[in-house]
Amino acid sequence: MNIPQRSRRSVAVIAAAATVSLALAACATGGDSAAETDDVFVIYGEEVPFNQELYDMLPDDVKEKGSLSFSTDAAGPPRTFVDDSGEIVGVIPDVIHAVGATLGLETEILKNSFDAEVPGVESGRFDFTTGTGDFPHRREILDLIDYYKAGRVYLVQAGNPMGVTKDELTQCGLRVGVLKGTTQEQLVTELSQRCEDEGLEPINLQSFNNVLLPVPLEADRVDVVWENTSTGMMVAEESPDKFELADVLFQGYVAFGLRKDRPELRDTMQQTLQHLMDTGVYQTIYDEWGQGELVMDYISINSDNRDLQ
Repeated sequence: MNIPQRSRRSVAVIAAAATVSLALAACATGGDSAAETDDVFVIYGEEVPFNQELYDMLPDDVKEKGSLSFSTDAAGPPRTFVDDSGEIVGVIPDVIHAVGATLGLETEILKNSFDAEVPGVESGRFDFTTGTGDFPHRREILDLIDYYKAGRVYLVQAGNPMGVTKDELTQCGLRVGVLKGTTQEQLVTELSQRCEDEGLEPINLQSFNNVLLPVPLEADRVDVVWENTSTGMMVAEESPDKFELADVLFQGYVAFGLRKDRPELRDTMQQTLQHLMDTGVYQTIYDEWGQGELVMDYISINSDNRDLQ
């Protein structure tokens, strides 16, 4: 599957931005303040200066380390994906680099399978997950900083040959593709049971690891994929000769997840993201990737899906 032209054009800008961000972050040192620098990180024409007040909120161990680490499956463009040069790019990396510039910290984005993100944070291997849906069962394990409207789409081949509609029972007996370890995997499993309860054929569930879901759909390995809204909408718009949307459902928020014993880091991250929203940087990043309609009203912690129910 080819990445849409618009996203490819953004890659060079993002890669350059990441380099600048890391260079600025290298100026940060442990102690009571970050080293001053005349350089200012710029992304898509927006300046993102270092903020001493937010830096002062960080826990001491993060100041001493001078960096934050983030886990991503990098399998959901334009949110996050690997470009042709092997760089992890997208909306989320852009936001992360802006966070790093604001706090004067290095930001490390590491590729990981989706189902390993939460265990990686629990074990201390990473500071944050990046694509965790804010649902009650997840809040039992992590604190969640909501920063991205999300949901799912039913992405099918152009022409919708299997007749998938918003009625989920039209997927009974079909090959349905999801990412392993996601809420979608659980929901499709439950839907398959509903199919059987209704006297219909069960779903042939196909779970994938670190795969762009439109790839097996285009290869006719599955009949429909339950894709995230940002990726599904982009793919359908950019490749209408190959894909279309059978339905779109906004259902919650994507969050940065971290351990519950890190309240200082949690609050600093929430206020840093809110600062980026208030200064217009957040909106600029989302607009650049064609994701402006997925911008939240404000950055929240452990939200109860407040305006999407």
